[in-house]
Amino acid sequence: MLVDSDELVIKRATFFNYVFGPSNEAFVCLSRRDPEKGIWEEEFFKWPLDKESMYGWVTQNLVGYDLYYCTQLLNRPDRHKEWVGACPCAWADLDTCPPEALLVDPTIVIQSSPGRYQALWVFNEPIDPAQVEDINRRLAYYHQDDGCDITGWGLSKNLRIPWTTNYKYSTASSIELPAVEIIKTGAGKINPEDFDVYPQVKGFEYADIPFPEPDALVDLDAANILEKYRNRILPTAWHLFQSAPDSDWSKSLWQLQMILFEGGLTREEVYTVCEGAACNKYKRDNKATILLWKEVCRAFSTYEEQHNYVATKATDTPLLTDEERKWCESDRTIVEEYIEWARDLGDAAWQYHQAGAFVTLSSLLAGNVRLPTSFGVVVPNLWFMILADTTLTRKTTAMDVAMDLVADLDSDAVLATDGSIEGLFTSLSMRPGRPSVFLRDEFSGLLEAITKKDYYAGMAETLTKLYDGKFQKRVLRKDIIEVRDPVLIMFAGGIRERVLSLLTYEHVASGFLPRFVFITAESDLTRMRPLGPPTAASTAERDRLLGKFNQLANHYKQMATIHVNGRTIEAARSYNAALTDDAWHRYNQLEAALLNTGLRSFHSDVLTPSFDRLAKSGLKVATLVAATRRLSDKVVVEEADIVRAFHYVEQWQGYTLDVLNNIGRTTAERQVELIRGAILRNEGVLRSELMQKYHLSARDAEQILQTLDQRGQITRHKSGRTERLFPIHA
Repeated sequence: MLVDSDELVIKRATFFNYVFGPSNEAFVCLSRRDPEKGIWEEEFFKWPLDKESMYGWVTQNLVGYDLYYCTQLLNRPDRHKEWVGACPCAWADLDTCPPEALLVDPTIVIQSSPGRYQALWVFNEPIDPAQVEDINRRLAYYHQDDGCDITGWGLSKNLRIPWTTNYKYSTASSIELPAVEIIKTGAGKINPEDFDVYPQVKGFEYADIPFPEPDALVDLDAANILEKYRNRILPTAWHLFQSAPDSDWSKSLWQLQMILFEGGLTREEVYTVCEGAACNKYKRDNKATILLWKEVCRAFSTYEEQHNYVATKATDTPLLTDEERKWCESDRTIVEEYIEWARDLGDAAWQYHQAGAFVTLSSLLAGNVRLPTSFGVVVPNLWFMILADTTLTRKTTAMDVAMDLVADLDSDAVLATDGSIEGLFTSLSMRPGRPSVFLRDEFSGLLEAITKKDYYAGMAETLTKLYDGKFQKRVLRKDIIEVRDPVLIMFAGGIRERVLSLLTYEHVASGFLPRFVFITAESDLTRMRPLGPPTAASTAERDRLLGKFNQLANHYKQMATIHVNGRTIEAARSYNAALTDDAWHRYNQLEAALLNTGLRSFHSDVLTPSFDRLAKSGLKVATLVAATRRLSDKVVVEEADIVRAFHYVEQWQGYTLDVLNNIGRTTAERQVELIRGAILRNEGVLRSELMQKYHLSARDAEQILQTLDQRGQITRHKSGRTERLFPIHA
């Protein structure tokens, strides 16, 4: 055991003065741990004003306690990374890694116990926390195989104070308690650039993304960006942008970034909005703008990780050029007008309103607008399936908004939804050539019936043929039902996990599932709004939209006089759409890109037919968009209409991949991926926290963690009875 002396007090004072710098003003956090009870206590001192009191605290607690210091100075007495100020040093908890293995000679090497080490690199002048964290991480992961602790690089890390006693071995009576000692000092302070010899850690490449060139930001304005994406970002973003938070600035800024990335903004656009936001903590603290840029890059990486964490998942393919995508963002169709109106009615996800807009357009135009092709006539009837994670996404509400509008336009268009084949056939038999919407907001019930009940056998195949507009005949005991020229539109919804548990590869192979456009969105409590009366603005906007839809209906549902067998009759006029040569060329390019993605994927037998149908859905969308842009005697689909349609398809491609990558998975496999996703989002999460949150028994938790460990997807770090879990970034 170490015996204190004036010499050791002076050594500790010299150490702190050298590491923290004599003129840096901030808070220092010291901690003591009772080795018997395991209780931690923290004490904060103003540096350098209270340094004498700090030295006295160390002397007072030297006997009977493990003593630690936070490696960084703090802007307030709170040992959380958000309060770390400019950093005077970097460090590595080397553990059993020999100091000689380091590529950069440390300023100070500390032996915390026999054969275990810590290293410090003191800079010529303090640098920003993000840069220090990046250096620490590179050091730890590079020397992981040498024995370095890869969990010890966090900004608020505690290290043992030199010239104190290590009580970790107090239970081993035969071992003399070791002292924590400095065993080596380097030539002097160093520069951060010296660490460029260490490669970036895989999965943290975002830390090396350079700050944008001035030309990339010159035309960007925060208010204009928010207005541009108004239909796609949550209203919460406006509040976070305009109002300074009462307490947690970091949480508010992070939430704003995640909302913006969900809306499809680029890193540069998110940076511009956050730079001008009221919750910008970096501007509040007069910190360098590069720190905000690094956080934006980290937020983007987190967003991508949360939405693509399945290791075997196929990746979507960009379909449009940057210039085309930029044009599409500024191009405003009746779909965007619908979304803008509908999202102001409540807290439903905007993606669901996009589906509602296209279902409404299909119900108006699919009966009269046709696209002749070399493979037959394409009818622009679209099928949408909304998959929600909970009821908070308001899928039913969004579907009802669309159906109420459809009912006002054509009161007979929405079919009875009892789900029986006979009922569906009877309704369709009375509407030849007229669009009919089959609404099921809880599709899992029908899907389960199709899968398990004999009298629903063949319904999936029947629905598929009705989608294609084929003649159908049903022979009953007392009647024969014939369906001619059906124009069926399906609008289905369900809880994502429930629907996915019922879907099989047979549903894909039969062609039933690929005919759907899938829409998904995650629940977010920030979307929730208090219930209230309709506003005059929303009512007026609905009337305006209803007028535009009626204008479309009146144009495309005109009656024409035709002569049949010497008789003159009135019939609904048909409009044959035609693509220009440039439009056909661009469509064929985009279709080929989708098919190549499917063919190159691991599950090509599933993805190829699905992407083929998704391309056909894009062609239908282009026909609808062209019909709404130009009210004339002939529907001409131009290249711009194809590009606009496939801008939507780019979004839907990701949803399709998400669904297809989860088909056929067992409940156990879904639980494994659920736990892996939780570990990815919360690096270093305690095993006990996961067990409590997901209601896992010890046996189930161990089986899941062993599976992830054996797959090479996580690492497990135990300290006593505590186990922390970390993802391995592929």
